[in-house]
Amino acid sequence: MERPSDHWQGFDSLSPGSDKYQRIQLLLSSANFNYLKTRGIESRMRDQTDLPTNLECRVNLTHFTSGFNNVVVELAFSDHVYWIARIPHQPLDNGDRISMLSEIATMKMIKNHTSIPIPQIFDFETSADQPFGYPFVLMECLGGRTLSNGLARAIPRQHHAKVASQLANVFTELQTLTFSRIGRLWCGENADQPAEIIAMAWHSSPGPLETSFEYFYNQRQGENREIISMHPNDPDWLTACWMLKTALTHFIIEDRVRGPFPLCHLDLHYGNMLFDNDYNLTGVIDWSSAQAAPLEQLSVCPEFVTFPGLSDEENRPIVELKSLVLDCLIEKEKDQEKRPPLDNLEADMALSPNLTPLSTYMASKSAEIVHRQYMASPRGSLWAGQMVAKLIYGNTVTWEQLKEVYGTVPLF
Repeated sequence: MERPSDHWQGFDSLSPGSDKYQRIQLLLSSANFNYLKTRGIESRMRDQTDLPTNLECRVNLTHFTSGFNNVVVELAFSDHVYWIARIPHQPLDNGDRISMLSEIATMKMIKNHTSIPIPQIFDFETSADQPFGYPFVLMECLGGRTLSNGLARAIPRQHHAKVASQLANVFTELQTLTFSRIGRLWCGENADQPAEIIAMAWHSSPGPLETSFEYFYNQRQGENREIISMHPNDPDWLTACWMLKTALTHFIIEDRVRGPFPLCHLDLHYGNMLFDNDYNLTGVIDWSSAQAAPLEQLSVCPEFVTFPGLSDEENRPIVELKSLVLDCLIEKEKDQEKRPPLDNLEADMALSPNLTPLSTYMASKSAEIVHRQYMASPRGSLWAGQMVAKLIYGNTVTWEQLKEVYGTVPLF
């Protein structure tokens, strides 16, 4: 098996003297890695009683990889099994600890209820008050690699049908993994209790929320306040805020306003998918932002959105890949099992009407409107507002006409 550390650059990938460099240097020199090796061996012994008693574990501290929050090192066992340890290199407050436990609960839920390829979590600590000295997560090392560009461009055309089927499976299984409210997952301090929904870390209304309208409206108005503070009395920006607010009436699914709410990754793009050399999907990674959210949110996937600055021919691979995914999704939804929300297993599913499926929504213009509206940053909202206006009104209404209507109307 190829070792994960074979492609890791360690300190060569960091700027010497940077804060991140110094934090990781301190972590690698001060953490008790002998204890981490022992925990790794103990974790394997718990699950595999037939392991040799002389099993050893090594940690390579020169070859590691790192992100904004974590450093990742390899645990190499003497029987040629490889795990990874993900270790925060920044101090965690209580909110960070809760987020870490929510991600662990989410990953365990996905592992137990779906076939989506994600790393198995073997052991973890969310406190630094233990012999290792830092929080950590020990998890399975998945094979495969991330691609260098969007799926439609990076994957050869002859593999698109296979990839589309695999992506459709991810969407199908997330669509059936539902909850009665909107928010993050919580399964207790050891991530082994029945699921419940807790507040979101980033939303302007942390919740938990009861309706999709609250989710989109409150977040939109929170961002609109930020935009207006940056561009006071500017009719173009005020009109953009109105358009992004008005867009809600064009993309909310009426029969799903009160759920059930599927599990959403929130950052499902090529950088968080792993593929082998034959373009089999080997992993979906980085579930740190995942939560129960409206079905409209599940449709937001950058891989299926065209680029306005490119020609129809240049965008064609994206359009065709999305079409293949939708075809597969429709077929998979035919055999989709109706399950009660995982935070309310006593719910009577016979009382649930036939709800709008994801495939129907993703095929509609509403899916592109919600993508442009939801993905609009405060600094990019003028462009996003103009894009949304074009999607809603086409060429029948100009931006100048919209500005005459909305350019002086109070937003709040």
